[in-house]
Amino acid sequence: MKKGLRNVFIVLLLGIFLAYTIVFSIIDLTNKKDRYTLDIVYAFEILEVEHSINGLIPFGTDHYYIGMDDEDNTYLIQAPKNWDTNNFSSEENDGKTVKITALAKKISDYKVSRELDSQMTAPELNSFKMPLGSSMCLNLSYIRDSVLKLASGILLIALALSAFIARRKNIQVPPVVVKIYLVLFIVCLILLLISLR
Repeated sequence: MKKGLRNVFIVLLLGIFLAYTIVFSIIDLTNKKDRYTLDIVYAFEILEVEHSINGLIPFGTDHYYIGMDDEDNTYLIQAPKNWDTNNFSSEENDGKTVKITALAKKISDYKVSRELDSQMTAPELNSFKMPLGSSMCLNLSYIRDSVLKLASGILLIALALSAFIARRKNIQVPPVVVKIYLVLFIVCLILLLISLR
């Protein structure tokens, strides 16, 4: 009975993980309703957020920018490091318009959302129109994040199935295969962490 409950729990856990990684990745990649293509004429960084496990192991940094289009609309944009300086801060880029395609996503981290809200209420930004509001962010890396999440989901499911089959059939696995398995498992977790940040 306990073994049956444990198996049900494992299958349920894998199902949730499968839904989160694979299904939501496909939803993000095929979501045309929340996809925006804009011409940005100027942008500057407003917030940098470092991610870590228990405050000890860093696994990435998010950069948030304010971008303005040619109609004076303002958008929160999540983009790679130095995206603003690479596109808008040199003389050769003066007057340049950068076309972006990004997915609008709600900022789910409460602390980040609160910090961005406080930045957006600064007097110098009050006069700008924000068609998406301050709780939605245009993510420029949504394709990369979705592909990484999808890859980590498929890899983890393949690893779980291979371990389940090996255990069920009492297959003696050579030590070198166990080491490869552990390396692949760590790679899977790293991919997942990078895609979740």
